[in-house]
Amino acid sequence: MLQIEAPARLHLGQLDLNGSLGRLYGGIGVALEGPKTVLRAEPTSRLVVEGLEKERVTAIARTFLERTGITGGARLQVTEAIPPHVGLGSGTQLSLAVSLALARLYNLDLTLDDLARITGRGHQSGVGIGIFRSGGFVVDGGIPREFDRPDVEGYVPPIIFQHPFPPSWYFLLVTPVNSSGFSGSREREAFRAMPPIPPEDVGLVCRLLVMQLLPALLEENIDDFGQALSEIQWTIGKQFAPVQGGLYSHPAAEGIVRFLLNSGAAGAGQSSWGPSLYAVVEGEEAARAIEGSLKHYLQEEQVAARVSCLAARNRGARLSWAEEG
Repeated sequence: MLQIEAPARLHLGQLDLNGSLGRLYGGIGVALEGPKTVLRAEPTSRLVVEGLEKERVTAIARTFLERTGITGGARLQVTEAIPPHVGLGSGTQLSLAVSLALARLYNLDLTLDDLARITGRGHQSGVGIGIFRSGGFVVDGGIPREFDRPDVEGYVPPIIFQHPFPPSWYFLLVTPVNSSGFSGSREREAFRAMPPIPPEDVGLVCRLLVMQLLPALLEENIDDFGQALSEIQWTIGKQFAPVQGGLYSHPAAEGIVRFLLNSGAAGAGQSSWGPSLYAVVEGEEAARAIEGSLKHYLQEEQVAARVSCLAARNRGARLSWAEEG
């Protein structure tokens, strides 16, 4: 029995939605210690899917089997799942876990980039692929503009930076319930509907990344890191506002972010299309204290949301073999 455990991620922002230099998108992200996708797999003569996310797992597996020419099947069971469509990267992690399981079961010599191409992952962001590979803090370099068409597949963005995340920095994760962000065709349509971001805003995001966010990460300066992160989020949020209804996708998000920053978080923002929000805090004790205050605030404001305090994960997906049971 093969088991694959893949981590959730926060998507902290995109680098270039202008593309005048020849590349689009690019992204910043970090892996989390939970929630996660856990997939168990063993070879069988036909495809059998059990457990959580049955519909998505079945579609991914059928695509992989068809495109690789595998005539056998597998029994696939998801025992834990990253919540879908809330900005935590569930689709990429599930696609890579299923395709990696099938590749290992049938001894296919495929790289992680091959698996991403086969399952159609990584177009708007390669962050999830980098997270699956290594965990930690990841930056990807986007795609050439000529690949930004619905009829073109197969380009996997390069990972241009990866580094362990400081173990003393914690994330508060806030996910409003009964709400979902954009994904799939809806996400692609939203990107096409947005006007190009002004070059000066792209320049600001890239300057903040290279001259403040990354040095602060390497020097473990959470104040500078959080300041840069919040400004990147605000700059990108302006670009997404016309399609998501404001700087954030959930109506309560702006108040939650303001509360987190006023409570002592170094930086805060929205992960991907949301609705999940996050804040980065120095030390678990301080993070737990803000977590308690935040739950009280949400109760007062009558906002239903899941709240958790999580460390970053400085390793990628974990693969193990075990006897069944």
